[in-house]
Amino acid sequence: MRRVITAAAFITMASFIHIDSVSLLPLAAQDRVAGIIAATRKALGGEDKITGLKGLTAEGPFRRAMGGRDMEGTVTVTIARPDKLKRVEEMQMGGMVGGPSIERTSVLAGNTAWDDMANRGGMGGGMQIVMRGPGEGPGPGGGPAPTPEQMNEARVRRMRVQLQRLTAALLADAGTPWVDAGIAESPDGKADILETKEETGRTLRLFVDQATHMPLMVQYQDPKPMIMINGGPRPGGPGRGPGGGAPPAASGGTIDKSAGGGSGGGIEQKAAAMAGPGGNAPSQEEIQKRIAEMQRNPPALGTFAMHLSDYKKVDGIMLPHKIETELDGEPNEEWMIEKYKVNPTIKPDTWEKK
Repeated sequence: MRRVITAAAFITMASFIHIDSVSLLPLAAQDRVAGIIAATRKALGGEDKITGLKGLTAEGPFRRAMGGRDMEGTVTVTIARPDKLKRVEEMQMGGMVGGPSIERTSVLAGNTAWDDMANRGGMGGGMQIVMRGPGEGPGPGGGPAPTPEQMNEARVRRMRVQLQRLTAALLADAGTPWVDAGIAESPDGKADILETKEETGRTLRLFVDQATHMPLMVQYQDPKPMIMINGGPRPGGPGRGPGGGAPPAASGGTIDKSAGGGSGGGIEQKAAAMAGPGGNAPSQEEIQKRIAEMQRNPPALGTFAMHLSDYKKVDGIMLPHKIETELDGEPNEEWMIEKYKVNPTIKPDTWEKK
């Protein structure tokens, strides 16, 4: 699979590669898309295998950059097609072996969705974690809070987009029609580009290696993380300050807000208040003020790219065992999938909040 890995490395952002637009009559364009999908499904294991996949679980360790710090842990994803997804993250600060951990659960079950979070072992040091998705906290500028129905709608939309991205990456199936977006070319080879629309209205792209017909990358846009250090918001990707430089050490706490993310859970808005060297954590009121300030100044969109590699056959289906996510060309997350289960038995209470 060395070719797939090297090809994925160069297809990061459209601005860095040459894209040949494909100017064809509508019928010819449809035939080209159908041919790409047929070849990809054959390479993944065959149409019967892909169509027969109704459920899937994937589990393995991950490492993610978050506010200048590394978070690491384990991710377990459960998919039941067409409209159910469960993602469980258990994570801790990098290097804190045996220390406190956070378990984050996000579930989509048809027209409902929910999130839950539990701290294990006590956070210590005055550390607090607050996580919300868009529409789940106070309105912009401190306006009225959304209704429970609006909050559920926001969570459902967020989780549907996550499910669409995952099935596009793993099965070349976005649940919506693909259209031809051209060809990406580099010295390592060419990749066909297919695209569709997410529920957000933004574009989702799938890059497929022309030689192997294997998915190389899924590309999409989400609001970029904003990092607040010493009470001031700072632009830049995770772990980076203005201009891409490393952020200074926090002395009064950090708040990391993102509206999306790579394959790492899709936490759409998160805020972490950390105690400084003196052990003095910001008050809950101060945390809420900082969150409200960020809500009044939404972050700019960034380009996320999920690179797929290390394909291995599982019950007759080729599945990637390494997913690396970049944000605007910079590393954001690495997920090593150690165990897949195809069409596992999924208990009905899997989707229920306990």
